[in-house]
Amino acid sequence: MNFTKKHILKQEHLIQALEQSFEGLLLSDIEGRVFYANRAVEQISGFSKKDIVGKTPMEMEEDGLIVSQSMKVVKKDPLTISQMLSTGREVFITSKPVFDYDGKIICYIANYRELSTLNELHKEHHNQLDINYTELQQLRAQLLKTDNWIGNSYKTKILKEKVTKVAKTEAIVLIVGESGVGKEVISKNIHKISDRKNAPYIQINCGAIPESLIEAELFGYEKGAFTGASSAKPGLLEVANGGTILLDEIGEMPLHLQVKLLRVIQTKEITRVGSTKVKKLDVRFLAATNRDLKELVQQGKFREDLYYRLNVIPIPIPSLRERKEDILTLSYHFLTKFNAKYTKNKRLSEESQRLIVNYKWPGNVRQLENTIEHLVILTETDEILPIDLPKEITKISFYDFMNEIIPLKVLREENEIKMINMALSRFKSIREAAKHLDVDHSTLVKKIKKYEIDY
Repeated sequence: MNFTKKHILKQEHLIQALEQSFEGLLLSDIEGRVFYANRAVEQISGFSKKDIVGKTPMEMEEDGLIVSQSMKVVKKDPLTISQMLSTGREVFITSKPVFDYDGKIICYIANYRELSTLNELHKEHHNQLDINYTELQQLRAQLLKTDNWIGNSYKTKILKEKVTKVAKTEAIVLIVGESGVGKEVISKNIHKISDRKNAPYIQINCGAIPESLIEAELFGYEKGAFTGASSAKPGLLEVANGGTILLDEIGEMPLHLQVKLLRVIQTKEITRVGSTKVKKLDVRFLAATNRDLKELVQQGKFREDLYYRLNVIPIPIPSLRERKEDILTLSYHFLTKFNAKYTKNKRLSEESQRLIVNYKWPGNVRQLENTIEHLVILTETDEILPIDLPKEITKISFYDFMNEIIPLKVLREENEIKMINMALSRFKSIREAAKHLDVDHSTLVKKIKKYEIDY
């Protein structure tokens, strides 16, 4: 393409043109330090240019702007990475080097795009496809908008896609995961986007119902079937007719009832306690457990034939510590929820966010939700500081999230910065913080200046 003189733009005109772009554009030097960001970057990220320009990706991560720790180095080939921002937004960044006429790298250019925008473009592009694909996209959109299913990590997205695929089928699903990961949430979403969504959804906790009552609760009973049965009562299986049943904590079901359950699943027929009349059943079975059913089979505590009957489509749910990218997104969600419920305006300090993300959360999402509710109710100031967090979170070791070897000097500095920040957030004055850190007041002031700690 040939350009005439009138096509050559002055530098200020070129910058003005870049500012009009709907796509975020970043320019960085060969060290990775950003020296230009256009207006779209601010709109997409939610951060001002002053938070970004002049910083390297590592510094932005240290400032808490970037939650993800997947920093990679661009060499000669274009590189696309996904980054989670501390605002909860996920962006795709495609970086590539800019070469001069001699083939030498002079800077890097990066395109900055928000995931939700790409999803919208993806949907528009596929509007002309056949009806089956359109229906799948609608189901997927419906699932992603579900209020009680929060998370943007790769593992969560894969999980959502799998649930979407199986939801429209009649296949039995076995949901496996630790306590508190959200097995009930998965089950409810399968029902919500299935063809049975307008029919009953019944959740039966096999471990909560006393063994002496579980048979009557499941299958129902006739009048006079046992002492106290003054009238007939339908069982939960019968109540769920036409809908979906979740057999929660299926590993706790007594062996003698496992035989009857297997027969119900195979024949779709039930007989009430004290009756000989067979009733037809039309339900979809889902099962959930936090136990290893295969191990229970080997121990003789779970029937092998029932295990294989339930394990048609297994859906393992990763623990919260396996999808750390979701922790802040979930925290913001619960903060919004409980702020509204209790008429509060609580927010997490940067150090509190860092501690929360790096805690292992053995109780998973349920523990995180309970912790956030506790903090919203009991924290006296609007900003939730590390001192407000439960002790098991604040005691997390710096070494728990070290995954690479770094120079000892850097390690010492990182530890010093961490302790100084914690002390400054906990105590009202530098003098008091210095006392608890067992250093002179002047020494602490020097270190605050050295590390450029904002106080």
